Amino acid sequence: MKNKTLIYEINNLKQVVNNRHTLQVGKLQIHKGTIYGIIGTVGSGKSSLLRHLAGLEKPTEGAIIYDNQEFKTNWFGKIISPKEIKYISVNGEKRNEPVSKYFSAKHGKRTEIIQKKYFNAGYRRFMWNQPMSTLSIGEISWVKMIDAIESDPRVLIIDNYAVFLDNDLERDVNRRLKNMNRNLGTTIILSGTDNTRIQRLASVMVFLDNGHIAKVRSGNQRRDNRSYYKKSNR
Repeated sequence: MKNKTLIYEINNLKQVVNNRHTLQVGKLQIHKGTIYGIIGTVGSGKSSLLRHLAGLEKPTEGAIIYDNQEFKTNWFGKIISPKEIKYISVNGEKRNEPVSKYFSAKHGKRTEIIQKKYFNAGYRRFMWNQPMSTLSIGEISWVKMIDAIESDPRVLIIDNYAVFLDNDLERDVNRRLKNMNRNLGTTIILSGTDNTRIQRLASVMVFLDNGHIAKVRSGNQRRDNRSYYKKSNR
């Protein structure tokens, strides 16, 4: 029988790399319209778990059920990641294109609206025409998160959340993610090593240790059950 409140269900997930189990998750359920925090030290399996949830990696064993079915695969057995899932991992990549062109290539006619919404005050005004290659990694992180928010995904997955953001940008993104979750019912999954930072946003905290789930705890963001069931079935 289908469970209409779940968007993910993991059963006996294992990932083996070079004969080493990097991920072993017996059971994990992720509910629609909820913010989850995946917490652990470097090498605990956070990034691997998030990439599996995004459909970017295929498990060695076990199953990931997304919206009551497994991910589709192509003729070569590679997972076809659903477009409604947005995955962000900020690294040291540097693009030569201006910020304006980065957004116009992804959002077309909505680019002007995005500019007025996010790049109309303070030093952010000057970012708009700057090449991505001149931005700090924190600014690139913020730009990518704005792109994700404006893409209106059903599921937003962010690896190493806010680690490169300064306090002002982090507060800005926190506010926007809360609104996105509250108003649109977006399921949001964030990973990091700092549970205090992510606990400000998450309703559920999942702690990983050596690829295993060590514990699951409530976060600070409490949800009214009535509003939960009123949300759209995204």
